[in-house]
Amino acid sequence: MTQLSGWKVLGSGRAGGDLVLAVDFATTGRSNSAFSDLAPRLDPALAVWETRQGAGAAPLSAEDHLALWDGKAAADGRRVRAVLGYCAGSLFAGELAARIAARQGEAPHLVLLEPEVPAPAGLYRDFAAMMDQFASVLTPDEVGAAQREADAARTDDVDFGAYGDVLVRIFTERAGAAFAREQLDTELLDEFVAVFRSYVSYLDAARRIDPAAAWRTGTAVRSRTPSAGAPPAGRTVDVDVDHADLLRDARTAEVVGRLIGSYATS
Repeated sequence: MTQLSGWKVLGSGRAGGDLVLAVDFATTGRSNSAFSDLAPRLDPALAVWETRQGAGAAPLSAEDHLALWDGKAAADGRRVRAVLGYCAGSLFAGELAARIAARQGEAPHLVLLEPEVPAPAGLYRDFAAMMDQFASVLTPDEVGAAQREADAARTDDVDFGAYGDVLVRIFTERAGAAFAREQLDTELLDEFVAVFRSYVSYLDAARRIDPAAAWRTGTAVRSRTPSAGAPPAGRTVDVDVDHADLLRDARTAEVVGRLIGSYATS
């Protein structure tokens, strides 16, 4: 698929069609569904772009992310019909939609799929799931020990960024020992560590955005096990599907299509 700086094109759309922007931290091999599953089910006249995080070792602030994404969308020149956000991406999506509304003179539809404000409990959940994916390299005892160490570090007053650093260290140490034992390519381990560190930075930046005002203008689409603690949206639609399958389910695509299809193209 076509690559842009800050965006990945999931659907090129048709001449004269509008643009749909989807905000997520999508990585290869994750078990949860992604916008790459949803995009083919939407109107083919629409161009669909998915966010990519900026390259570089230094963490990006929320403003860095938003400026990168909005700048490229503005330069494209097409009207943005909708902004979609998934989980923590919904925080960025609300602010991105507000910026687009200000510059194009009309608000895009804002659709928040399983909106979530990042918290240490959720970060631990993602870490534990990642460790489970390394079961072919790590022994069950090693996976369990890493998860227990990560859980013990999750105190009531833990700082989110600092906790993320702890999880990066645990993963590097535990996975590093296994990679060395199995004589696996350490460059691959470095890539995994870099992706997880970038993910922590992305979540930490997202959680610094106050979503309350923007989310009141949007619609939340939730699975049967919605994320806890997210501020309410202006409207909520529930889809009877597992969280992991939300973006690949035809019922979700129907709901999203109906929400963004009500906005007439020129």
